[in-house]
Amino acid sequence: MRLRKLVAAAVPLPALLGLAVAVPAAAAPEPLVTLADNAAPLVDSARTGDVAADRPITAALSLKLHNQQALEKFLADVQNPASPQYHHFLTPAQFTARFGPTQADVDKAVSFLGKAGATGIEVSGNRQAITFTGSAAQLESAFRTRIGTYHDRVSGRDFFANDAVPAVPASVSDVVGNVVGLDNHAVRTHSSKAAAQPNVVKAVTPPVLKTAYGTSGLSATGSGVNVGFVEFDGYQKSNITKYDSTYGLSSGSVTTVGVSGANYDSSPGDGQIEVELDIEVVHALAAAANDYVYEAPNSSAGELAMYQKIASDDTVDVVSISWGACESAEGSSAAKSVSSAIATGTAEGISYFAAAGDDGTTDCYRQTGSTARGVDFPASSPNVTGVGGTKLSVTSSNGYSSEATWNDGNSGGSTGGGISTVFTAPSWQSSQSTTYRKVPDVSADASPTSGYSIYSAGSWETVGGTSGAAPLWAAFATLQNQVHGGGLGNLNPKFYSIGNGSSYGTGFHDVTTGNNTLHGTTGFSAGTGYDQVTGWGSFKGTGLSGLIG
Repeated sequence: MRLRKLVAAAVPLPALLGLAVAVPAAAAPEPLVTLADNAAPLVDSARTGDVAADRPITAALSLKLHNQQALEKFLADVQNPASPQYHHFLTPAQFTARFGPTQADVDKAVSFLGKAGATGIEVSGNRQAITFTGSAAQLESAFRTRIGTYHDRVSGRDFFANDAVPAVPASVSDVVGNVVGLDNHAVRTHSSKAAAQPNVVKAVTPPVLKTAYGTSGLSATGSGVNVGFVEFDGYQKSNITKYDSTYGLSSGSVTTVGVSGANYDSSPGDGQIEVELDIEVVHALAAAANDYVYEAPNSSAGELAMYQKIASDDTVDVVSISWGACESAEGSSAAKSVSSAIATGTAEGISYFAAAGDDGTTDCYRQTGSTARGVDFPASSPNVTGVGGTKLSVTSSNGYSSEATWNDGNSGGSTGGGISTVFTAPSWQSSQSTTYRKVPDVSADASPTSGYSIYSAGSWETVGGTSGAAPLWAAFATLQNQVHGGGLGNLNPKFYSIGNGSSYGTGFHDVTTGNNTLHGTTGFSAGTGYDQVTGWGSFKGTGLSGLIG
């Protein structure tokens, strides 16, 4: 009734026809900015369909750092003995204040995700990453790309991926660097290899490693130092205890740090041998250190969240990494996002060591079947020490005899090494005449025939791979943290300075024989000094310790 009365009292219709009615202009669509590094890795793959619109996908935004040039200068100065900044590392709060995203940056990105319908939004402690979940349809709309299903014709894997380079509105492009997780092409793998026992020449144990690599003379056990482990599976403490008791090792604490809800320890999977290898090899040289085992979902978003948590926690001094992916499988956006998190940790004084891979110079072979040259990430990150593999020979009294490049052929594996396609060469690698980053930087025993004797899943195993060499170097760095009384950050500038100087032979065993040719693709050859097979070589414990400081 009220409506009818209002209509009856209104202006007669003929009068309305003569009025000018203002109609609001349609809002112009906001310009879009493409995220250049975010093209999906679709090498040798065929699109097979569309992802279900309601499929939940967990992804992450990596926010841009501020004052990038100033950060690069700081990272150089903090490792330069001639600089007043030398070893004056930052706290997480100091890093965030100088280089990190602001709260306003975070609010802008969170608002964008909220409008897109994302749920489970979680901001990292240092404000550099935002993890979230959305349906495929929501993410397609938010990032202006379709998400399809693909089949990798070489490896036989099925995966989903964004069809086109994603884009974000211009209003948030100034704070968003990358989006990771719009594809699940990359699955981080570990490279530990259990040896066929008849082929083992001599398995290495704590007494062998301490004697051969010269750490017995160091008055350090790792006491007071915290070691972090990047893991995508779990472990059983009883196995670690068995290893320690067998060799009379007095160990520190072992603590699991779950990331994004992950914790695999109640039911470890196939990667259990990797996790226990990492911990036990560190115990072989530096048992008294406290261990923090970070466990995350094996996804791009999970990987980024883990590295950001390590940096924002700022609990550990050294990080051992034995899980990785070849660069082309990892994708540029994920690699650069994780590398930014690692740079943050480096600025705080954390030292990172990563396995260089076990497929020679064809690092993608196990993941995609490709025989093209490629290197492993995160070993290729400039703020990580990439660790290659050797075959160690010792004397009857466990002394160092010799090392050669680890190359057991197509069936046995070989040390990774080559040239990055993602990261340019850092200044300290300029003597190697390269435009892009070369790996590895250093090396240590990795051949299953001289593998690490470990206790895993209730039995003794002899295990090889560069995923044994990486924690060995992490253990050495742990001893150095204790010897030198604090964090050391990125040790690569120091290693290259020593390698290029007259003290090279004092600190390193130069490995000069062998190559990493595998799967019919010509690799690189070892030689005098640095090479893309074993880097500068393995450490001489007391000798290299005296050159670090």
